[in-house]
Amino acid sequence: MRNNKMEFKIGLMMDLPDGKIPGFYAQIVKALAGKVELFDRDKELLIVSNEEQQRAVLAVMAQFNIETTLMDLRLLDDEAELTDLFSDYGFTSRADRNYLYDKIVIPFRFTANSPSAEVDQAARQVEEHLIAQYKDGEHDVYVVDRQLEELMHGIAKAYRCSIEILR
Repeated sequence: MRNNKMEFKIGLMMDLPDGKIPGFYAQIVKALAGKVELFDRDKELLIVSNEEQQRAVLAVMAQFNIETTLMDLRLLDDEAELTDLFSDYGFTSRADRNYLYDKIVIPFRFTANSPSAEVDQAARQVEEHLIAQYKDGEHDVYVVDRQLEELMHGIAKAYRCSIEILR
């Protein structure tokens, strides 16, 4: 089992030309097979674990003259609880793994010195904005829209708590 932290992954979205036959996609996948360790994939999105693999994918894409868009992803632990907002901020791959788009989410936790009764109340306030939640050791980690960072600090402060943003 993986650890409970979110792992960073690199997504490479292929911009496949319209009208290309499925055989073209199969050729690309075959070309990748010998050179790249794909961690996962979802339709035209290829997912790798590091920059070395990213470079290998980009080399194959250049060979086929395919535009590719890079995106930073966060792989959620299998135990993470997802809310109805999840599909606006991430996706579930073919391999049934859940990913969030890193640039639009922010994970945080309440700091150890926050009073637990107050944390419970603050957490209830956070719930309506929650995209996902998971355990990292003893701590609950909450994931919300990146634009709500200031609001999360405000909620914590209102309940005499503080939060730590997890980059």
